[in-house]
Amino acid sequence: MLQTIFTSSSDLHKLGNIEHEGAVFVLPFIDAELTGKLAEVLVRRALHPGLLVLVDDDERLGFMKVANYVCSHSSSRYFGYLAQDAFPGDGWLRSAVSTLDQSGASLLPFNDGRFYGTLAVFGLARRNWLKTLYHKYLFFPGYHSNFGDTELTAIAIHQEQMIFNPSCLMIEVDYEKHKKGNNEDDAKLYKLREAQGFGGIIR
Repeated sequence: MLQTIFTSSSDLHKLGNIEHEGAVFVLPFIDAELTGKLAEVLVRRALHPGLLVLVDDDERLGFMKVANYVCSHSSSRYFGYLAQDAFPGDGWLRSAVSTLDQSGASLLPFNDGRFYGTLAVFGLARRNWLKTLYHKYLFFPGYHSNFGDTELTAIAIHQEQMIFNPSCLMIEVDYEKHKKGNNEDDAKLYKLREAQGFGGIIR
């Protein structure tokens, strides 16, 4: 069964080190009511053991910083990331872990109903592979709210480490998505890092 831990960004320092044999997920959020409902569905539909750390970003650290903190203070075979606008298909975790186990790939982008495996909006990564990119972090720590997943995807594609299974369903449900723009500083940083091979990772 998928286990859950609820905390806040102001209390992250109290967590200590989080351990799970299989998969640890982080889910930063700002809408507590929505996320409470989502957590119930994620647990019910996971159909596989794992640990989900839900973080109320009361200090507004941003998605990337919260995700990186939990990644750097946890240990597991796989590390994944979700958001409050996700909605899972049945067996979402079972399918994802099985796909990575059987393929040997390092990054699985969930089927979000929009990018169909070309961008890991929600993803599950092999931790040993992540360590070769940013040491203890999930995303390059310079990003605030956007493009961390874009960079991670680009590297995985270049290294032929990405695997897509359409049955790993995690739909993005955001009715205002088309009205939101990207963080401009994040966009500039991504272009700069892309031109430099993401710090020399891509040659």
